[in-house]
Amino acid sequence: MTERAKTGATIRAMPVRGPTELQQLQKRTSHQKLLDATYSAFSELSYPATTIDDIVGRAQVNRSTFYRHFDSKFAVAKALYGQFWPKLFAEYDRLTMSDPDEADLDAWIDGLIEFYRANKPLMVTLGQIPALEREGARWEEDKRREIIARLGTRIAAFRKSSAPAEATPDSRVAARMAMMVFETGIYHLSFMDDSPERDAIRRYTISEFLRFIREGAD
Repeated sequence: MTERAKTGATIRAMPVRGPTELQQLQKRTSHQKLLDATYSAFSELSYPATTIDDIVGRAQVNRSTFYRHFDSKFAVAKALYGQFWPKLFAEYDRLTMSDPDEADLDAWIDGLIEFYRANKPLMVTLGQIPALEREGARWEEDKRREIIARLGTRIAAFRKSSAPAEATPDSRVAARMAMMVFETGIYHLSFMDDSPERDAIRRYTISEFLRFIREGAD
């Protein structure tokens, strides 16, 4: 019998320690540095031209740090937009009327244009990702559906195209197409100030959105 057994001593298991507070802080800091660097790279280089080396260089971390947080450029882009979507949704939530008229839409669009311009790098990148990433189009479409559902809490036409009990394939497609036309119009109004067709684009964007709201409610 060993001396430890004779004295009745027990062996205590070493406690399992998780990441320290400092390690957790460093991880969060590295995560945000990568997001900030990604925004900077997309702003200056565009989404197609940005590489992971561009991101880690701007973040001043190594590639292994990048891959501890993200598995691809698209993954870090999705994380970056995770911080952006609530802001975009809030802009659509500003349209509080259940039956807006042309003047209501005109005033609301002014705010959207201002928002697009203030977030130009992200709005431009958002137009590039769906064509370049296999899951990009579905990712964009999921967010468009969410916007439609949010508008549906107030506007009958959007409710009928998004509520499970009311939506049909035709109504869902009509809503998505209406939103795509609307998004394209706002994009042009935001970033093509010198277009001689600017006023016509604005009138068309408003009239088509209003037409969907009125016809879709029937």
